[in-house]
Amino acid sequence: MARVSYEDSEKYFSGSGSDWFQLKNDGDVARVQFMLNSIDDIPIFSTHRVKIGDKERYVDCLRNPHDPIDACPFCAEGMPAKAVRFIIMYQHDDNKVKIWERGRQFISKLQGLINRYNPLEEKVFEVERHGKAGDTGTKYEIYPLDGVEPVNMDEIEVPELEGTLILQKTFEEMEEFLETGSFPSDKDDAPVRRRGAEAPARRTSAPARRTPASDDVAPRRRPAPEQTQEEEPAPRSRASRRGGANGSEVF
Repeated sequence: MARVSYEDSEKYFSGSGSDWFQLKNDGDVARVQFMLNSIDDIPIFSTHRVKIGDKERYVDCLRNPHDPIDACPFCAEGMPAKAVRFIIMYQHDDNKVKIWERGRQFISKLQGLINRYNPLEEKVFEVERHGKAGDTGTKYEIYPLDGVEPVNMDEIEVPELEGTLILQKTFEEMEEFLETGSFPSDKDDAPVRRRGAEAPARRTSAPARRTPASDDVAPRRRPAPEQTQEEEPAPRSRASRRGGANGSEVF
């Protein structure tokens, strides 16, 4: 997927659940804790980008790395699949869980932090923006903060991205999208074909794609300390925590 600006990010995901992390102007700062302790904790998805109504959404690709192209209707149609990476963080300024889409270079920077502060989630950092609004050359610096009490991450739930930010569709639903320009609104009874399963026979000719209709999916709300939340499915279990370390380096 092409990298997008923060101003455009609402085209991909909006709602009452977890929010996008945004620093809109040059010099803006925020105190955060990264909700991860290793690079393997970073959610990475192979996705296709589709337009649904007035928003562009991510759809999980059905193919595994060695699957044939026909295992995913979107791949077979020639729609590119791109890896997208999301950093999940807790922002102290508003006591909310935030999602931040980042590229490979930022992931490398996080690896350096993980090497110095273990467990990383128990360290508070300040993120500062360097670049005016709309500047494609904007960079972000990360400063470790000493003497700032971290929030206990055992009490914070990790948002489920699959099915909210990342739409999960069956082979048949993707076929219908290619034919009609929209996903079926009610497929609760349809069998879900998992990744790696044998693909059904495809059409001999590809149908023309049309402008999709609205199919917004409401994201699941994330609880934060001292906030009342509606009941939701149980979150993923988190690893046991270990004692953190302090530092003063600038990244």
